[in-house]
Amino acid sequence: MKESRKESILFKTKEELIDTLERFIPWVKTLLAYDSDVLFHPTTEGKWSVAEIIAHLAFWDKYIAEETIPKMKPNARIESVEFQVLNDQASEYALSGVSFNTLIEELIENRIALVSSLKEKTDEVFFAKFVLNREEIDPYSGYPHTLYNYVCGFIWHDQHHKRQIESFLRKR
Repeated sequence: MKESRKESILFKTKEELIDTLERFIPWVKTLLAYDSDVLFHPTTEGKWSVAEIIAHLAFWDKYIAEETIPKMKPNARIESVEFQVLNDQASEYALSGVSFNTLIEELIENRIALVSSLKEKTDEVFFAKFVLNREEIDPYSGYPHTLYNYVCGFIWHDQHHKRQIESFLRKR
């Protein structure tokens, strides 16, 4: 069963939505205060490390900004990448020997690019309905697919991983 995010993320304006994405950056920077050994340790058995989660967020930000948003136009029919493919690439990259500082820098760079891309969008584009993966309605939120709703979903995604990381770090 898909977890609903209908009640968890509601914004009044696209500016508030974009601002929330941007405000994630200062929190991400706080992770630089932790020892790398901790950040590359799985958050729980069989789960990703903080480093893998950060790479995951960076990969999705880049994919959204470069591949998905440019296609989000009124009545567009969009096919998304298979989630697991991108998630596996992010995990593999995080464990490739890259430093945690580099992962943070890449997430920040990708988030800034994503925010910049969103700020350029008109209201018409931001609220235009489209079909994603042959679905007119987002199965998680119950709302029609729009750029606005799509970004709401990724803010929920940010908060989900933020809670996961904070819970792990509190136990350290």
